[in-house]
Amino acid sequence: MIIRRGAIAAAAFALSSFVACQPAANAPVSSAPSAGADTSEVVAEVEGRKITADELDAWIKEDLFNRQTRGGNPGKLYELRSSSLERMIEEIAFVTEAERQQTDREGLIAKEVAALGPVTDEEVKAFYDQNPDKMQGTPFEEISERIRAFLQARREADAEKAIADRANVVVHLVAPRFDIAATGPARGPEDARVTIVEFSDFQCPFCKRADGVVKQVLAKYPNDVRIVYRHLPLVSIHPNAMPAAEAASCAADQGKFWEFHDLLFENQKALQPEDLLGYATTVGLDTEAFQACIDAGTHRAAITADSEAAEAAGVTGTPAFFVNGVLLTGAQPPEEFYKVIEAELATEKPASS
Repeated sequence: MIIRRGAIAAAAFALSSFVACQPAANAPVSSAPSAGADTSEVVAEVEGRKITADELDAWIKEDLFNRQTRGGNPGKLYELRSSSLERMIEEIAFVTEAERQQTDREGLIAKEVAALGPVTDEEVKAFYDQNPDKMQGTPFEEISERIRAFLQARREADAEKAIADRANVVVHLVAPRFDIAATGPARGPEDARVTIVEFSDFQCPFCKRADGVVKQVLAKYPNDVRIVYRHLPLVSIHPNAMPAAEAASCAADQGKFWEFHDLLFENQKALQPEDLLGYATTVGLDTEAFQACIDAGTHRAAITADSEAAEAAGVTGTPAFFVNGVLLTGAQPPEEFYKVIEAELATEKPASS
């Protein structure tokens, strides 16, 4: 994702929807040397062998790359390459256009913003009226200038995007495909041309958000898409996720997985054992058999196998989706699914045997 000045300002009013539940990890560390740093400087000596700053930086870069890609995992490598390629494309587009117009980056953006015109009073008032939840009851007179500043920053973001979008770009980077078994509770026709394998966590708020998107996707493609649910309880941050996953699997034994699944997401903050038993009653399960299934840990090994399959594919957070093997991570908007699905449906339909 390209980070622009306008996008940073926009965060004051809205959070990005591209989010996921993620166990804590070390924050990325920049390996770039400070301006004017002497990379030939000796930073240490070991048994008479000198280590230079340049050698150390190369070591750091390799270590950071391995950590970012989980040792070259195809999915993580693609994510890193894709985001970096987008930034490179934007930078080259800006440099090329600036040279063409005989100006610099700032002058180019200023010209584009000027062409969009100033933010009008009508735009400010319209934004205020259309976003009452963001205003939180603040009178228009008190917040109007903040709105104007936000809209002006968005002008700059729009200008940067317009410049980048005009560039003649052909991307050849292809997303890897993973061989992910479509085993688990499913919705949609068995002969669907597109199968989405979802790895999810019942205690993850972003999985709950993504569930609504999944329902939109199924409604849009009732004959072409099948969704398969697999478990990835993030036990290090969600203590109730594993019990909820086990309970849902026990409900599946009685043919009530999806009813139970929906109740868990609707009541995400109530996932204690007594809550789970109550949901079993609500969906009409044999509660004695349900409780016996949980007590015996009947599905614990299968849930662990699901988690291991996700981790082997480089998944580190939830939700994660494999659309015919193409990875989409986080609570993506439906349009991101539509793009991949349409590309899959556009391929030649295999001849029936």
